[in-house]
Amino acid sequence: MSCQRKALVGVAIIVLTCFSSWRLACGLPSGGTYPPSFVLRFGEWYDSWGINRNFFGGSDGFIPNVAYESIGSDKDLAYSIGEMFRTNYVREVERAEAILKYVQRWTDYGFDVDNVYMNDIPQAEWAWNADEMAYMFDEDSNSVAIGDCEDMAFLCATIYLAAGFDVALVSPPEHVALLIWLPEYDNANYYWDIPDDGRDYGWIWVEATGEENPLGWTPPDFADGDWWSYPLVFTEFNVEFFPLHPQDGDDVTVRGRIISAQGAIEQVSLSYSIGRIDEQIPMMNLGSIYEALIPRQPEGTKVTCTVSAVSSDGFTRDHTFEYVVGQTFQIPPFLLETVIVFFVIFIIGGLLFR
Repeated sequence: MSCQRKALVGVAIIVLTCFSSWRLACGLPSGGTYPPSFVLRFGEWYDSWGINRNFFGGSDGFIPNVAYESIGSDKDLAYSIGEMFRTNYVREVERAEAILKYVQRWTDYGFDVDNVYMNDIPQAEWAWNADEMAYMFDEDSNSVAIGDCEDMAFLCATIYLAAGFDVALVSPPEHVALLIWLPEYDNANYYWDIPDDGRDYGWIWVEATGEENPLGWTPPDFADGDWWSYPLVFTEFNVEFFPLHPQDGDDVTVRGRIISAQGAIEQVSLSYSIGRIDEQIPMMNLGSIYEALIPRQPEGTKVTCTVSAVSSDGFTRDHTFEYVVGQTFQIPPFLLETVIVFFVIFIIGGLLFR
């Protein structure tokens, strides 16, 4: 799906968080065996998941399929690294910065043809999964993993997912990187919107192929948005409620179109709060549509709602909204905060240029 560009928001200034060394955990990557096994078919190498490691496209190409080899039921070493970040960094912004710095520290860019040999034959194109990259790290010898753009993207994707971020791979011509959902991050040069995601601009770019690339920096070559994106958990998450401005006596229908990128959706539920009363109800499954009903409430009642989905791999996604019964005009989210910020800037500017 093509993506839309948001305006440039300013100069990227980032304060990187220092990373304290962790001893990496042990595990078994690549379907339970190490080193992994591969089969040569029609001149190309396929792994134990049936994914072609030599070619990026198609139903058995490595984009985005290799990303799923290190999450869900196959999660292992790379995923455990992300879990450690989630434990050690409470604040999401600091966690996101620290993950990128970590990957940049423990990887070096290298061309496949110079570094990957199968049956003593150099491979012009090859994709490592996240666990294979993670097992190249060696803290004792200070060895790093060597890979190219897709290898670093798969590694980053697994770590960010395990650390609690929503992740989408992006594939411009002859490149692979990723986006993470972090709208509160202040220092990105672009913010992106993925159609059908159900959210506005708030995805930021993660480019691990350079040691000094800051979080949120979209390279100029890709700033036109002419690339494909692959959300790794929920490809669609659109929630609506009807009627849009409920009146006294109106039942409210909450409807969500929710599609999982891989596997199935385990559960979708609706929770809503009215004063001190909290209710949670399952949403009826109508295929990719989920639906629930909030009973009518008196005029002036404020209702706060959250739709929560859980994938079969244990990933979650929430969407929160609210309405006031009888109120025909709903204040857009963050409008008040935006007005206050502009007012403060105006006052400070007036004082500085008096």
